[in-house]
Amino acid sequence: EVLFNGVDIGQIQAVEPLPTQRRTVFFCGRHEDRKGLRILIDAFDEMPDDVDLWIGSDGPDTEALMERTRNDGRIHWLGRITDEDKFARLRGADVFCAPSLGGESFGVVLIEAMAAGTTVVASALDGYRNVATHDVDALLTEPGDARELAGALRQALSEPATAARLQAAGSVRAQDFAMSTLADHYVRIYRDVIARDA
Repeated sequence: EVLFNGVDIGQIQAVEPLPTQRRTVFFCGRHEDRKGLRILIDAFDEMPDDVDLWIGSDGPDTEALMERTRNDGRIHWLGRITDEDKFARLRGADVFCAPSLGGESFGVVLIEAMAAGTTVVASALDGYRNVATHDVDALLTEPGDARELAGALRQALSEPATAARLQAAGSVRAQDFAMSTLADHYVRIYRDVIARDA
């Protein structure tokens, strides 16, 4: 029996959302090709002027990508942030975007975004499909396809009913990965083992 990683949902939901004046997309991950930030920036070229992009963390591609977006006032480079700031931004953003190109074994950050009540737009990777289902609790797009990603972002930002439906389902899905749920599974497994050995 495989037990996935757990998330402290209560900790996330206890953080106050960071207030925003504009529609906002949040990315938080290492700035390297595998995480797909370059694809998200390509997609953002097609986004309306009234949408901001928060970019958390850093990495080997930071400098080049910052230079590329130097004249785009919608894009905000945050550098490394604390967990509390990440959770506040997850709760304040309209969309959390995870445009990874591959190498993702499990989508903990997607669970965190779902627990925060944020619409998730992510790549349709096997690792992310462990957590999210397209058009049920997230919008999943072909990895590396900036145009498809832009379309999903626009849909999440411009269709309030779709966003509300995904957020509601995401909140329910996040409970499957709550620390309390994980602890209950461990207790059940240990009781089963003890009963068999008795």
